[in-house]
Amino acid sequence: MGLLLSKPSEMVKINVAFLQAYKEKVLRLLQEAGVIDIEPVEAEKIVREYERLQSLRERINSLIQKAKGLAINVSITGLELSSIELSRIEKDVASLQDEVALLESKLKHIREMLGSLKMLQAAITPLPDAMETTEIYYEGRHLSSILLTGKQETINELVEKPGLIKAAHSFKVNEEQVSIIVYVPSQNLNQLLSLASSMGIWYPGRQLLEFIQQHKSISSLKEHLEKMITELNMEAESLEGKIVEKIKSHGEILGKYLLIVENHIEYYKVSGMTTDLKHLSAVTGWLPRDAVRTLEDLIRKANIPIFIEYRDPVRGVDNPPTKFNNKGVVRYFQFITRLYGVPSYWEYDPTPLIMYSFAFFFGIMNADAGYALAGIISILLIMDKLVENPYSNAYKEFKGLLIASNIASLVLGLLSGSLFGDLLSSIFNINIPAILTVFSQPVEFIKLALLIGLMHVNIAHVLATMKFVREKRRGDLLNEVGLFISELFGIPYVLKAFFRYEIPFLTLIPEKILLYLALLGVVIVIVGNYLSMRGLGFLMWIFQLTGILGDVMSYVRLAGVSLASFYMASSFNIMVKLVINGLSTIIPGVTGAMVAYIISAPLLLLIHLMVMVLSQLGAFVHSLRLCMLEFLMKFYDGSGREYNPFSIVAFKRIVVS
Repeated sequence: MGLLLSKPSEMVKINVAFLQAYKEKVLRLLQEAGVIDIEPVEAEKIVREYERLQSLRERINSLIQKAKGLAINVSITGLELSSIELSRIEKDVASLQDEVALLESKLKHIREMLGSLKMLQAAITPLPDAMETTEIYYEGRHLSSILLTGKQETINELVEKPGLIKAAHSFKVNEEQVSIIVYVPSQNLNQLLSLASSMGIWYPGRQLLEFIQQHKSISSLKEHLEKMITELNMEAESLEGKIVEKIKSHGEILGKYLLIVENHIEYYKVSGMTTDLKHLSAVTGWLPRDAVRTLEDLIRKANIPIFIEYRDPVRGVDNPPTKFNNKGVVRYFQFITRLYGVPSYWEYDPTPLIMYSFAFFFGIMNADAGYALAGIISILLIMDKLVENPYSNAYKEFKGLLIASNIASLVLGLLSGSLFGDLLSSIFNINIPAILTVFSQPVEFIKLALLIGLMHVNIAHVLATMKFVREKRRGDLLNEVGLFISELFGIPYVLKAFFRYEIPFLTLIPEKILLYLALLGVVIVIVGNYLSMRGLGFLMWIFQLTGILGDVMSYVRLAGVSLASFYMASSFNIMVKLVINGLSTIIPGVTGAMVAYIISAPLLLLIHLMVMVLSQLGAFVHSLRLCMLEFLMKFYDGSGREYNPFSIVAFKRIVVS
């Protein structure tokens, strides 16, 4: 069974009891051991301290996120974790926050000033250079003037207000915006400005008016504005750089502080999960059976009085976490299993079957030695640079999965004689004999794909049958038995009655008997559906039978994707060959041939890079679909939770994009 399905690591329930005086030492010891998945118990614990840590983590993260382009690897030692106090971290973080806040305050002021100056610059652009700046703003005893700018329709609406504006002079800024100098009775000026503000119309504020009054003409104002905006932009960029450099110079220590705080948060999470009596505390959780001796040796060396109790999990009562138990290449395909769901402790892990299935399907659909080899090289040389954290376990599994699948592609590509489609035969007239010829015969390839589908789907139904036997689900079990009988006798009947094709070992059974046995299977399916769904089962049975057909037909994609990639590559190879022949005709002789091949080489590289990406992507997506929708859904629940031991996090990668 281990070759097809694996069993998660055996877990034991552990209860650790200790004196209150040793609580902190014991929790630190358990964190160092890193083997117990702690279960919460009802108790009110150190909420205020936990919230303090959460706030401190957010403050550190907020600082780090200001440093664009920061990428650091941070690690801590056990000595640093125990010796660096939180009060010191809070003090250092607060000091850095104050420094950054001062710089940001200056930057905010400059940006606000820049925004106002740019608005003024845009507003006065269409004004005549010779115009005096007193036209922009003048507040007299009886009559005042002010510069306004906004959308044409909004300005028109303001100007048309009765009894408000005496006169106006309009200047077009662009297709939508206009600047306008309005003349109003001085007693109406405040009313006008209030109304303009409510309508979204801009006018120069007091700070700008003082700046404007320093210049006599619009020409002088424009010149000074341009110079001042340039200087302020440079000052803003300088301040932004100072903020980033300030954070980057403290990046490593901030990352270390963040790691320490996160470890303290984990500690207080677990501390909040402890049960406290008057003089005794206890922690409960799950421990892999093979880690029991490791934990006991660590406790023995610590010489702390601790009481430990173990017991085996009870089905129907306990819900232990799942620790994957896959070795070698198989563990890479846990990535796909997790996408569907972590297996519960009480069910088998389908990862080995997923590995065989996914790699085989990927290999068939990407059965080209050239694309497979290019894919492996790309994964090894480029892929790490495209992800934020190439050290994460999930990424390592995904990377290993892709390499293993491409190795399967490479093997099948070599057996089928496919190298960048038919590149060798089309371009260089080199014919490589294929050991597997079925991949180049569409009809036979489709037959093979359907046969693979029939086998794969029925493996899933066999596993579903075993599951229903264990769980004593009579209706679902009868349904599976009925499906098998229907397939066993229904498929030969259809082939014999309609296509005159005889299946070995079943040729002696008359057609009518095959039909009756197939109908018996249908009756069993109906009964099984009735037991599972009662009256609704009389309607749903038909979908069970058609579902088998649909599932099997879905595997035609194995042939479709593979042939599509091959023929697309082959078509491009033919086109490039035509280019080579044309160039050779224009430039005769050996020189012409060399020039033709040299010119065509970049074209071939670009074309086959595109086909490789499409082939890899198509093979991955469709293999994933077959493994999940056509296979796992039939027998696998994936409703478990993964083993997550209470431990020290000693390494963290921080990247700010």
